[in-house]
Amino acid sequence: MRGKTESGARPWLSTYEALGLRWDAAPEIGDETISRWVRRHAEQFGDREALVYLGGGITYRALDRMADRFAHLLWSLGLEAGATLGIQLPNTPQYVAAWLAAARLGVVTTSVSPLLRPAELAEQLDDAKVEVLLTFAPLFDAMVRPVVAERPALEHVLVSGATDLVAGAPTHTVDETLGAVRVQGLAAALADRPDTPVPDVGRSDAVLYVQYTGGTTGKPKGAELTSRNLLLNNAQVDVFYGYRTGREVVASAFPFFHIGGAALLFNGLRTAATNIIVPDPRNMAHVCGEMTKRPPTVIAAVPALYQMLLAEPAFRALDLSRLRIAVSGGAPFSEAGIAALEEVIGPERFCEVYGMTETSPVQTLNPARRLKPGFVGVPVPGTDLRIVDAADGTTPMPIGEPGEIIVRGPQVMRGYRNRPEETAEALRTLDGHTWMYTGDIGFLDDEGYLKVCDRRKDMLIVGGFKVFSVEVENKVASRPEVAMCAVVGRPDRARPGNEIVRLVVQRTPDAPRDEAALRATLTAWCRQIMSPYKVPKEIIFVDALPLTAVGKVDKVALRRGMA
Repeated sequence: MRGKTESGARPWLSTYEALGLRWDAAPEIGDETISRWVRRHAEQFGDREALVYLGGGITYRALDRMADRFAHLLWSLGLEAGATLGIQLPNTPQYVAAWLAAARLGVVTTSVSPLLRPAELAEQLDDAKVEVLLTFAPLFDAMVRPVVAERPALEHVLVSGATDLVAGAPTHTVDETLGAVRVQGLAAALADRPDTPVPDVGRSDAVLYVQYTGGTTGKPKGAELTSRNLLLNNAQVDVFYGYRTGREVVASAFPFFHIGGAALLFNGLRTAATNIIVPDPRNMAHVCGEMTKRPPTVIAAVPALYQMLLAEPAFRALDLSRLRIAVSGGAPFSEAGIAALEEVIGPERFCEVYGMTETSPVQTLNPARRLKPGFVGVPVPGTDLRIVDAADGTTPMPIGEPGEIIVRGPQVMRGYRNRPEETAEALRTLDGHTWMYTGDIGFLDDEGYLKVCDRRKDMLIVGGFKVFSVEVENKVASRPEVAMCAVVGRPDRARPGNEIVRLVVQRTPDAPRDEAALRATLTAWCRQIMSPYKVPKEIIFVDALPLTAVGKVDKVALRRGMA
């Protein structure tokens, strides 16, 4: 029965009790920072591999010294506490070292997606007031050069090749001036910098990281996250992950410039794990090769990349006897997909997380020991969650009834940089507490598990009924002919205020090529298992769905391409 949930009720407490855990025992980190943790690891676990890149290992002692060299370089370029460093790189050791160096100096880092176009890059550089940009050589001429000379805050650009920090490998060389901006190759700029310890002036309550959201509802916004936000969120999820300090090997396919990749990297460094760096997550041969040499205890990826791994014989042949956790996030994982993965990795090893950039990022976790497929788990320790009426933003919704998901906890951002109005819209006071309004629609069941129905912007209205695109997608994705799919609505001109359910399908290699016949098959099947208003009225077949950098279906690009 769908019961009432009063303001402050927490149905997930029964799940915590069944797991032998406490929700109200929120972890504490004191005044720690990631930089200080790494420095201690250099002393205690100095010979342990911190990073694995292109088959080679970098120890914690070497990483600590590398971070100090970077810190001396950044300081020589004029960066001091409160200044901003932009990093526009794929996953590389120099990304990690620069990030640690910035944290050591109290410098704010903003991750800059390598996928940005020049105009988008210019907007982020200006909004974040980036003074030094560390960028990637293959991007420089086409993406960076056209805009750097016109940026009012930018003073230096460091250009890095993929192997700049690999001993004996080629380095990228450049030395020029564009307007008032000095452009140097990273390897040369680092060459004469000492690796003597730099005083660590970072503070846990200071903004460490400005991560820009995707901008699907307007211009991208920079979420300001402190060391405390990020590291406490690490500790919150670790109640379930149980990272063993100095013993984990983590293979993450998330890019560092995405909040998921940042969080996984932080947790790995915080616990002296060996972190396998994946520069190209779609290169399955390389990913599997690295995991063959160093069998992982933790794997993390989005569902689309897990599906790619499952299609690789090399993944199925891996030694996964040491694997403890396979983490999924960033997009819903179908029940069929979870079952297929568990056939390879074994039972009670898969868990799923849900969150967003603004919450550092994890809000809920679907625990491996008590996994509930189709849901995204229970709030992590110290995180409160409510479902409120999407119209008024305050009225609690009953158990089982969808509404907007709002959360509060120590991992919630400080606000959006330079966006007071958007900050006020996202962070609102309710019952004397500040809550993050996620923009997601979902409901809680009687055990406190959250089911995410859709983004508010992806929820369709058909004949006065709500159609959640995720629900339709998950059902259609279970069909053997469907590799991936996405639901995007379009306005129904015949009925203003309504939308037409449009399904875009990427077929499996062995699916029928006759589009009309397959369209009829899928439509008939949908009519059998879905309410009439949910059945797609249009089915479009594509060779490949557009994906974001982390492997999620890019609905913004999909809508743009179908406009």
